[in-house]
Amino acid sequence: MANSAKLYKSMIDGLEYRGSAFFQCYTTCQPEHGVADDKSALQAKLSRDSRGMPEFVFDPQQGELSQKCLDLKGNPNVKNDWGQSTYAEDKEKYNYTVAHWATTEARFRKHLKVIKPDDAESMLFLDDILLCVTQADVVNRRVFDEAHRSYIPDFGVYIIADIGGKKKHVAVSRQVVLFSVERRKAWRMLQSKAGVENADYQAQIQLLEDVDGGKISIEDLRARPREIIAAEKATEG
Repeated sequence: MANSAKLYKSMIDGLEYRGSAFFQCYTTCQPEHGVADDKSALQAKLSRDSRGMPEFVFDPQQGELSQKCLDLKGNPNVKNDWGQSTYAEDKEKYNYTVAHWATTEARFRKHLKVIKPDDAESMLFLDDILLCVTQADVVNRRVFDEAHRSYIPDFGVYIIADIGGKKKHVAVSRQVVLFSVERRKAWRMLQSKAGVENADYQAQIQLLEDVDGGKISIEDLRARPREIIAAEKATEG
């Protein structure tokens, strides 16, 4: 429901195609999700923009290569991990993740806690911890090992969300961070199938190789991962 015109066009194309057609459509269930009755289209858009439910079309009539048939148009920042949004309060841009989308639906309320900015100083910023973790770390349960670079403390990670037009610091549960890691991997898989190169992924893999190889300490990684990547890009440039 995030793009109704594209949905209807895809349905017509699918009906005209001389073969099977599969449609996967997402919308909220207002009472269960804690969403107003008139917000289904908006919530579908937020889900898409957060990588929760990406928008794509696979049309086998476009060719015999996956990257020819898979179209990711309609998603924000197609070449990056996350789309971006802008805070209403000061117009600052930020990465819009599934954690930010979760703040817009009451069903996630047990996984979110509004905190004071001072409380966030002892916590990890979501953008930083995501650079320290891969889905393989989740599968192998390294995210529970306090000595490992991928350790995720429960409610020890925070985001800055736009809530009611104001910037709010919100602590998120470990499950929300894991949700972000999983959705990022799913998006990266779609990108690779569509032939889209993701510079964010390449930068993260290089960073973690340097950490696991002993070139960068875990303490340094967790303290300033984005700064390290930015410095590496500046050197390459």
